[in-house]
Amino acid sequence: MPFLYGGFVFRRVVLKLLQRLDAALVRFSRVFGTSINRPILQQFTLIFAFGVIQFIAFSADSRIAFVALWIGYIGVISVGRAWVNNEKLRTSIARKLSDSDPDELPDLRISALLSALQLLILIPLLLRTSDSLFHLYKVPEDASMVDWLLLGVDLLFKSILDWSEVYGIQLSSIKLDSLNGRHLIMLLLLTIDFILIQGLLRLFEIRRTINEGVAAAIRDPEMAYRLGQRAVPRLLQLLDKSDLQTAERIHVVEALAVLKVRRASSALIRLFEDDEMHTTAVAAMVNIGWNAPLLASLKNESEIVKRGAIIALGRIGSPEATLYLAKEMANNNSELREKIIRAITRIEINSTPYLMRALGDESVPVRLAAMQGLAMDTSEELMQILVEMISDSEPDIRLAVVDALQRFSDGRVVGPLAAALDDTDERVSRQAQRSLNHLESVVSSRGGSSDQ
Repeated sequence: MPFLYGGFVFRRVVLKLLQRLDAALVRFSRVFGTSINRPILQQFTLIFAFGVIQFIAFSADSRIAFVALWIGYIGVISVGRAWVNNEKLRTSIARKLSDSDPDELPDLRISALLSALQLLILIPLLLRTSDSLFHLYKVPEDASMVDWLLLGVDLLFKSILDWSEVYGIQLSSIKLDSLNGRHLIMLLLLTIDFILIQGLLRLFEIRRTINEGVAAAIRDPEMAYRLGQRAVPRLLQLLDKSDLQTAERIHVVEALAVLKVRRASSALIRLFEDDEMHTTAVAAMVNIGWNAPLLASLKNESEIVKRGAIIALGRIGSPEATLYLAKEMANNNSELREKIIRAITRIEINSTPYLMRALGDESVPVRLAAMQGLAMDTSEELMQILVEMISDSEPDIRLAVVDALQRFSDGRVVGPLAAALDDTDERVSRQAQRSLNHLESVVSSRGGSSDQ
């Protein structure tokens, strides 16, 4: 029993030491940009850091170069460990063990690859510098940097199933000599094997996590949030699958909307023509909030696509869309013109000029939509237009006008409203009376206030 307990304690101590070493490597990897979220800046930092190390290796004294190269060697391992830890955290998020946002984490896949590729240069330089200091290898007198690079390639071939040994292939003329040189070669071979195995296992794990998460997102769109942007290619593939049921397709669209995927815009806009998917696709485009493809869709031959684009632009509410929408008034039927006016009304800018112009439209629904959009306008210009419109041939327009005139505390509206009391449409005459009563109460309350 004491022996078993001692073994258990020893394993715990070793495990804790390894965890601390791993944490130290992850912290050290920040020197190479692993904490930077912006991919281009992250990769530039990594290349710059390794570039400085290689510059020192080529230009500095052998002892300084030796230290710099070992720093680079440890940097390669540390970047790999940072990538593994990053992927483990992403997996825990996908499995609902953490509530972090995966897209707020740096994506280290490319940095890990670029870092591993540095070994193609670091290993030959490390071997050459070690030999110059400790004379570890048999080096021909005419050997150049190319021979050291070829020695690094030989090591790489030995790590990949050791096939070069089977066929007796050796590219470099440099030979092993001392035992310490063999130890160094073995350490580098183990490093290459470790990085290759670690990378392959992690890539399979990433693929499995994404496939499982996307499969779950078909049932629960919120799962897409836990996968982040990595789920997008797989979700777009699912969107094009013909055997997907409508409910599942809706969930895929909602998942893309959750992720605000701009590159899904074309596929979503195509779904505007699907009656079952139209509403969901429009809502997804609103959530994505990207105007460019919607503005282009205003010229689409399909009326359904144009209608969806108009509605989406109105809900997004971007001021830049107003001018584009206004230009389309002359190119569409009355139904779409009404949608355009309602969309312009929703956009938080000074839409009054466009709505005023729409009051002269030949379509009754368009004019009514414009009047509703001007419900808070009490300008004299609008009052004069409404007074002229009170004699419109359409009773619905006259009804809307006499209702709107009650908000203008101006004596000039009393005459037109009084004349509307004799309107042939009873709704108009009743509303005219209510508007006059309202104006009378306003005048009375002001008079009472002044008496006091």
